[in-house]
Amino acid sequence: MKFCIVLSTRPEIIKLSPLIKKFKINKNKYYLINTNQHSLNKMSKVFFDLFKISGKIYNIHPSKKSQVSFFSDSIKSIAKILKNNRPNFLIVQGDTNTGLAGCMAASMVNRNLEHKDKIKIVHIESGLRSFDNTMPEEINRKLIDHMSDILFPPTEYDLKNLQEDNCLKPKKTFVVGNTITDVLKEYAPIANKSKILQKLKLKKKNYFLVTLHRPESVDVKKNLSSLFKTFKVLYKKYGCPIIFPIHPRTKNNMKKLNLSFDKNIKIIEPLEYLDFLKLMKDSKLVLSDSGGIQEETSILGVPCVTLRITTERQITLLRNVNIMAGYNQNKIIKAVKKFQNKKIKKIKDFGTGNVTNKIYKKLIAFS
Repeated sequence: MKFCIVLSTRPEIIKLSPLIKKFKINKNKYYLINTNQHSLNKMSKVFFDLFKISGKIYNIHPSKKSQVSFFSDSIKSIAKILKNNRPNFLIVQGDTNTGLAGCMAASMVNRNLEHKDKIKIVHIESGLRSFDNTMPEEINRKLIDHMSDILFPPTEYDLKNLQEDNCLKPKKTFVVGNTITDVLKEYAPIANKSKILQKLKLKKKNYFLVTLHRPESVDVKKNLSSLFKTFKVLYKKYGCPIIFPIHPRTKNNMKKLNLSFDKNIKIIEPLEYLDFLKLMKDSKLVLSDSGGIQEETSILGVPCVTLRITTERQITLLRNVNIMAGYNQNKIIKAVKKFQNKKIKKIKDFGTGNVTNKIYKKLIAFS
């Protein structure tokens, strides 16, 4: 039995790392294909290093002039690798362009194979839905779910989405949780040793953490400008330091859109994972447009205000650990006020740190 894992972006590397480690420990045959969708060292390579990801890695370098060229180049390169080194399973995570390219390449290769020889496509973190088709990720995750043979939705809520999307037959589907719980279980205690709070002169639970990277947040001047003004108001209202590890996309767009932050917003470069985890874990509140951070804060018991108008992590809203406020200043301030001095409960909907073992056992059972 042989596994191929297609990945590149920060969340893919983080969430797939426990499964890669499992394959390595059990001496399973596997190889990775890295599309270099995130080619910056601080957004990709540092995570390969931190999680000690090793083994056979095929690095491909598709054009990034446009999404069309990225997809066409990636599919062609991945398909060639799959033909020359055919796996029994191709595994993708989440909703990235990399995941969709890997899924489509395997699907194309399968067209010329007998049923018994076809590559089984596995989608980890399936069934998430924002019900917003203007999000490229929403299209990606739907297509991946429909093309996959084995689905691993994190929660019963995500399973329901798959049912309503007529996406279950004739697939094998298993509700297992999310592998991010495995990562946090192992690395949160290690992150406690980080000196990032001392370095930034911060006190535990006495600062806000901000992250922004999504196109609808940082490519649209009206939205980005509104958020900047809101952060200034929050600083004046609460006097808490606001820490913003700035994403390269956001940094570039600030220059393009001729925008600047209030001097009281502390801009820092992207952090290594353990430093960021410590910063998130000990923050008073997180304001973010990230999907993954909605999960991580809910698992860690940190309030989250989501700076988006839709979310695919709706379980976090239902559990009252996350409030979706969009780009509206009044809604954001109201959400922050609601979470002040309110201790939220850690949720267990995503699992308790044994998700990788569940996925691994199901995959091995297909042998």
